[in-house]
Amino acid sequence: MTKSTPLSPLLFALLLAPAAFGQKSWFDPALLRQPEVKKAMDSVDERAAPIVDEWIRLVEIPAPSGKEQARAKYIRAEMEKLGLSDIKTDDIFNVSGVRKGTGGGPGIVFAAHTDTVFPEGTPIKVKREGDVISAPGVGDDTSNLMATLEMFRALNRGGVKTKGDVIFLASVQEEVGLLGAKYWLEKSGYKPDLFVAVDLSSTQVWYGALRISQFQFYYTSPGAHTMESRGAPSPAKAVAKAIDALYDIPLPKLVEGLDSFKLPVINVGMIGGGTVVNAIPREAWLTVDLRSTDSTTQDQLETAVMKAVRGAAEKEGVGFRAETKIAYDYSKARSAAERLNHPLVQTALGTTNYFRKAGTPEIKPADVGSTDANIAVSMGIPAVAVGAVMERMPHRLEENADAGSIVPGIKSLIALAVAASTH
Repeated sequence: MTKSTPLSPLLFALLLAPAAFGQKSWFDPALLRQPEVKKAMDSVDERAAPIVDEWIRLVEIPAPSGKEQARAKYIRAEMEKLGLSDIKTDDIFNVSGVRKGTGGGPGIVFAAHTDTVFPEGTPIKVKREGDVISAPGVGDDTSNLMATLEMFRALNRGGVKTKGDVIFLASVQEEVGLLGAKYWLEKSGYKPDLFVAVDLSSTQVWYGALRISQFQFYYTSPGAHTMESRGAPSPAKAVAKAIDALYDIPLPKLVEGLDSFKLPVINVGMIGGGTVVNAIPREAWLTVDLRSTDSTTQDQLETAVMKAVRGAAEKEGVGFRAETKIAYDYSKARSAAERLNHPLVQTALGTTNYFRKAGTPEIKPADVGSTDANIAVSMGIPAVAVGAVMERMPHRLEENADAGSIVPGIKSLIALAVAASTH
């Protein structure tokens, strides 16, 4: 297995230096020398091969959004073996458990989602070539679910004590709108002080929350036989006109520094309608996914989207209705500067950079987010998104990850959990 090399003391001094607004990381590399923490870290090295084997088994448990029950049952059983307290499976199959602290520290949630984007029936068989393992869902988010589970096990093996409670949340329906995390944060009764979404590649740290709005627009008419359709109003034509109008909406300039992300963006992801080939459809529809980095831009683009889709109905002379699938209120969110400079984010930067693979570029924070952490951000809870594995091509059948990267990734999570919950 690949082992990462710690950074130089000089680079660490820079990483731990106070940020622009006077905040600093809670992570001090000296904590890794504490006997209990060192024992926990060493135990991960000793279990490197079994961890990957279990990761592969977990990948091969199908878990489409809304049908995560088998994985939820597996994770709950492992939480029970860990001796976590207050283990709950809620009405939508979120599973959570608490590793109790000694008191006097912040409660911190580590959330990894159980669902994948791949529909029921997708062939899922992990292939391994050298250190690379490939399968639908091998990375997003099964890798991080495995890493989070092993992090809790390692804390137990080392006998590590934290001041604050450390909560393991295996959330559901993340891929269809962060619904599990929203439900849990609103209904569980817990009010965590800190929230960590373990849902990225190990080369990323996100401290923001994209504004995400998703809609489904329907066009309707009485319908008609194909031979009566010439010149008649058609929901199918309205969908076509709407799509043209949507992609003609002028977008603001691209936000810089987001790697491969191109934001703001408007995307038509699904279209459908009709029941037979030889008739005007009585109903046709399309979906729109709209994403921006700030609320002002999002509001402006939402207005433009609604004008475009309503205009298509008016031009074609058909009925229209709209359904909002996702729209979150970010009025309680902290400012970008406050989020970036919160010690939780600075600590996450410190730990991920300490355990990153030798020779790779320094990990920089990004003011984006499309993870369960978005919900915490919207509620004003200090939050960050991190990852434990070097993974590639998420949401594609060719998704793959470096098996050996999970060991340093788990160690990074241990360091983050201990530093954040004992400061």
